[in-house]
Amino acid sequence: MTMDATALPSELLVTPQPLIGFCGLDTARLAVHKAVWEAFSGSLQRKAADRAAVQYKLLPPNYEFPVAKPKRASYEWYHPKGILKRNWMLKHLHVLPSVVVLFQDMEWNDLQWTEKQVQCAGIVQALKNSLQERNTRLCLVLLQKAAPLPPGEDLLAAERAASLTNACGITSKMLFILPHTEHLTGYALRLESAFLDMAQSYYALMSKRIRNHRDQLTAAHTSLKIRHQFKLGFVAEMRQDFSTAQKHYFQAYANLDEIRINDGNCLEIKTLAGFLNYKICRLMFKLKTPRDAINQFIIHVEKYKSRVGFKDLAFEHHAWLSTQHSVFAELFCEAIKNGLPALQTQHPGIYYHKAAEYVMKRRDSAQEAYAALQSAAEGTPAPSQNSLSLYTEFFGIRAVKTGDLLAEQQANVQLCDQERGYNHSSGIIALLSQAMAQFKIYKCLRFRKKLAIDMAEEYLKSGDHAKALTLYSLMLPDYRQEKWSTIFTDVLLKTLRCALLSGSVADYISCSVEALSLRHHGEQAERILLLENLWQVFQGVPPMPKTQLTPEAQALWTSALTTVKSPIQIDLDKVSDVLEMCATFERVQLNNDDLLQLQLIVRVLTDVPLRVRNFHVILADAANPQNSYKLEALKYFCFPSLTLLRGQTQSQEKPPQEPKNFEKNMRLEPGSYYQLFCSTEAQQFHENTQLRIVRLEAHMGTDQVAALLTCSSNYSRQLFRHHTRSRDLDDNVTINPICYIAPTFHLDTQTNLGHGSDEEATATRMLVNEYYPVVTTVNNPYNVYLQNVGVHISVPVGLRNSVFLTTDISPGRQKLHSQIQIDVGELSAHGSNTATFYIFSLAEAEIKLQQRLSYTLDVDRGPGGGGTNARVTTAPNSSESTPDHEVKSVVQSLAAISPVQIEYLDETRLRKSREDTLTVRCYGDFKFTARFYTLDRKPLNQVYRGENFLLRANTEVVAVDDVEILDSFFICDHNLVQSNYSFKQKKYTNKYSAGEQLESVIVLRTNATLGDWTTARDLDHRGKLEGKAVASKFIRPAVKPSSSEEPPAPTPPAGMSAYMSKSLVTKIPTTMTIINSNSAVSNALQVANAGAMSSSMQSDDVNVAEEAMSTQEALKTTRLIYNKALEAVQGTGHCRGFIKGIYTLEANPSTVPIFGVFCIRWRRANGKEENESKFVISGLGIAEPPLNIYCTIEEKMFVKMPMAFKVVLKNPTTHVLHLIANLSISKTDNFICSGHKQLDISIMAYEEKELVYNLYPLQVGWQELPVLSLEYNTKADPQKNDSQNALLDELVQRALPKRVFVLPPLKQQNK
Repeated sequence: MTMDATALPSELLVTPQPLIGFCGLDTARLAVHKAVWEAFSGSLQRKAADRAAVQYKLLPPNYEFPVAKPKRASYEWYHPKGILKRNWMLKHLHVLPSVVVLFQDMEWNDLQWTEKQVQCAGIVQALKNSLQERNTRLCLVLLQKAAPLPPGEDLLAAERAASLTNACGITSKMLFILPHTEHLTGYALRLESAFLDMAQSYYALMSKRIRNHRDQLTAAHTSLKIRHQFKLGFVAEMRQDFSTAQKHYFQAYANLDEIRINDGNCLEIKTLAGFLNYKICRLMFKLKTPRDAINQFIIHVEKYKSRVGFKDLAFEHHAWLSTQHSVFAELFCEAIKNGLPALQTQHPGIYYHKAAEYVMKRRDSAQEAYAALQSAAEGTPAPSQNSLSLYTEFFGIRAVKTGDLLAEQQANVQLCDQERGYNHSSGIIALLSQAMAQFKIYKCLRFRKKLAIDMAEEYLKSGDHAKALTLYSLMLPDYRQEKWSTIFTDVLLKTLRCALLSGSVADYISCSVEALSLRHHGEQAERILLLENLWQVFQGVPPMPKTQLTPEAQALWTSALTTVKSPIQIDLDKVSDVLEMCATFERVQLNNDDLLQLQLIVRVLTDVPLRVRNFHVILADAANPQNSYKLEALKYFCFPSLTLLRGQTQSQEKPPQEPKNFEKNMRLEPGSYYQLFCSTEAQQFHENTQLRIVRLEAHMGTDQVAALLTCSSNYSRQLFRHHTRSRDLDDNVTINPICYIAPTFHLDTQTNLGHGSDEEATATRMLVNEYYPVVTTVNNPYNVYLQNVGVHISVPVGLRNSVFLTTDISPGRQKLHSQIQIDVGELSAHGSNTATFYIFSLAEAEIKLQQRLSYTLDVDRGPGGGGTNARVTTAPNSSESTPDHEVKSVVQSLAAISPVQIEYLDETRLRKSREDTLTVRCYGDFKFTARFYTLDRKPLNQVYRGENFLLRANTEVVAVDDVEILDSFFICDHNLVQSNYSFKQKKYTNKYSAGEQLESVIVLRTNATLGDWTTARDLDHRGKLEGKAVASKFIRPAVKPSSSEEPPAPTPPAGMSAYMSKSLVTKIPTTMTIINSNSAVSNALQVANAGAMSSSMQSDDVNVAEEAMSTQEALKTTRLIYNKALEAVQGTGHCRGFIKGIYTLEANPSTVPIFGVFCIRWRRANGKEENESKFVISGLGIAEPPLNIYCTIEEKMFVKMPMAFKVVLKNPTTHVLHLIANLSISKTDNFICSGHKQLDISIMAYEEKELVYNLYPLQVGWQELPVLSLEYNTKADPQKNDSQNALLDELVQRALPKRVFVLPPLKQQNK
């Protein structure tokens, strides 16, 4: 039994439930009885939500019920010895049932019914005798195998039931039937509700009896009032009436204030107050009033916090306060589980922490009381009574006679002895752990750290140094990061003490090193003592003399020093202000044959000297961080100040003295700067490698035990800078954390694109539509032998549709590529070779070609070489990678550092490559414009079938260098016809410069509309029907690619875009080229760039060698370009035929037809290579005319010599045309005309009519011709109207000339 102040009784903590007793069940031998018992009291069934809160108890045979006390007639002279008996709650919770249920196996049709009835009546009578003067309800349950029939149908059951109730002396409402079938659980639920009703009536009658007793009390019976109010509240809880229970408990709590508290009754009053407060707070939480519960608890604690009682037993008061807080915290946690929200300012962790504080005060008071009582009772014999003899049957009352000082003193001594046996530290630790869990839930992390420190102190006080060390070690990083020096110093020293007492070598060394910092409060003598103890540990000796260590600690240290794993790593990035280290490369970039040198600058930040065994710098490859290299510092300089160090590093002259050798365990003085040097050969590292300083290491100690002080290479600049340069390290020393091992590339190139002499670079400039030669000279200036030397040239992706490369210099030159590979072969030491290729551009732009040089080289060592000074270390979990994987990662990480790429083919061969850029500016060649006109020189916007019209082609030379134009001609579509006038040979001068212009006029006619145009397929089909191939009849023999290299070209011509000029009424045709794109034309006319006439619409990004052009792979990567326009035309006549295919750079070409291609053959001045610029001319819409008009007149006309003026009228329609022709002469003195001046004409369908006039000129010079007008004869054809006459007049104006030039007579010319 515990003291009343230390814990609440278990019967108080549980929720009161009605007690129902079962008798007559033999669960050990009968399975049916066991099933019935489990149906009522089974754990699975009790968890169901629909089950009532009932407690069942299996009563054994001959169970003795508590004997009822005799009733009192009056309470006038009754003085109770206490308020609440200890056994009252236990009796009603677990001993005295409210209902007793008797189970009997009896069937209605049992043959032995009479004997069993007699036996049952005897058992019932025995139960009645045991429950005399008790209000416990009694009922009988018959266990039967079959389900009962509906009432009124089973007459035997009704008869025997009446007989059984009469024999047992019970009513029919106290008799129940329980069939043990498969529906046993359902029957049990129905019976349970009946039992619960009986229990409710029992507890209602019990409450009534208690109220009757309460009404007999007077004002002098305050303790009895409290007792009865408590009982009423407890019974109300039994009945699940929580509101009523709360009122009774609260009334009992209020009645406690009527009792005057003294040292004698203080314990009883506080005990009952704690009981009542617990019940009140629990019911308030249950009734969803948490604020009232918290306020009630606060008022309760404030009321009784000062009621200490006996001063010698103050620990008992603190134990009571601790219990109050802990049980309230448990109630708070239970309420939170049921859905109550909590806050950071009000949660259970606060009360757990307060309970732990009161346990601490309890321990201190117990120690003081024990010391005081021991001194006062030195001559008194020790008491011999046990702990149970101290307590009576009432809560809070001891069995000590009031006024007997000796007995009270002996009782107090016995209580102190019992208190000494209590483990206060375990109680404090348990409460603190619960508080930490709550503070963590509600994000109170800073207070949680404080609780962890308190818990560690308790572990330290209890002697569990290992757990204390664990907690202190976990809290050290948090306080170190927050830089609370006072708190951190205290925690650090306690951690050091725990490490000393627990024999933890690693923690002791790390804490000792960190305690040497000046940021921790302490004197220099203390740091010197710490350093001496630290070196004793390094030498394998416990840190303190044997006289100052306990034998247990001495044994722990002896065993720990023999099993310690050395070295012990200490991170100086976390343990600050002890030793400062900073490393830098002397050079940012090195060649493969240079010496790699590093500087390590060290300074001791504390005020005691340190002995360091050696220093190391750890390097790593940026591409393979798992491979690291360790360099040891062997030389050093010592400088007393930073100013002298800066002067040493900035001085270009050689220092007068050589650096000193670094000795093991050298003493480093505080405040001095030590400059240490590390060096190794750069050849042991990979080329094209970025070395990075990963870590700095300093070893302290001996071979047996040592500490490894490490820090990262990242130099952290101070937040607050000093106003003088002599205070900050990075202002005095250049810090280079990265060094690049540059690769050696053994090839140099010179080209005519600016890498050669100035004369070669500016001799010629590239023009559009020109095969521009580029000569690259590859040199090997080194004394090495290179193999598989190659030059790879590629066009950027954005120019691959307009710029092409080739190495073919044959006359055809129709295979162009986006990438070419030139194999130079082998180059000996100091050898050279040349590679020639050609650039062909369709656009005027700046071309940046990507050139990649590559070669293979034999090496003497594998990819993982090592040197003598640098030790290679590999990460323990890293897998070995092949050289290929190494190189790929190097390239990815160092792509921005060096253009040289290294690939290891095997252990003895590697391939090196480098990418460069060749830039050439391509200038335009010609600016071409074309317009369509009628025969009377007016802009044309629509063409009529069968009508002659003019094509006016204007060419302007825009080439920066002089060019020679060899020829120009126009290739029209098969559906167009050129007049013989267009085939006249044009004469050109030798040279043309920029700005000069040329013009060509071509007469064209089409005999079909666009819908009726003939294609090459139609013509071939027609020829096959006639037995000959008409389309290929006029093909000129020309050198063409083989059929395997040329996929079939698309038959219909692709459409080009058109542009409507706002300044002209007519539609300006698109001027494009088959393989040309003229930016000047595009800017002026807003037309799309023309592409190449090609059988492949795109070029893959695959390297194509010159020898592999005939393979299937070459088909995918080459572009077929027609160097001559005639080869791209399927000829059907002279300069006439079907265009095989047109490639355009425009995304969405229009559907305007192509009328033809205008070609210009040219070459550079004094050059040999001929080039051809081609411009595609887009046509106009073709309409059906109402009438075709053709005029014939002599080419030369002389004065006073007759001439014929013939007009042919052709009817292109299916109807008969009725016309009226009128000829009028504007000036009578110009011509003498003979012929019909007015004539009615009828022209049949698809027939012609000629009008012939004889003209006799009378004057010399430009003369107006007679005007011929046509109009429809509306009398013969009434459907014609004025609008049609206007269209007819427009056709006449377009077809007939207006003026002629009359020459003088022939006699005058002869003279």
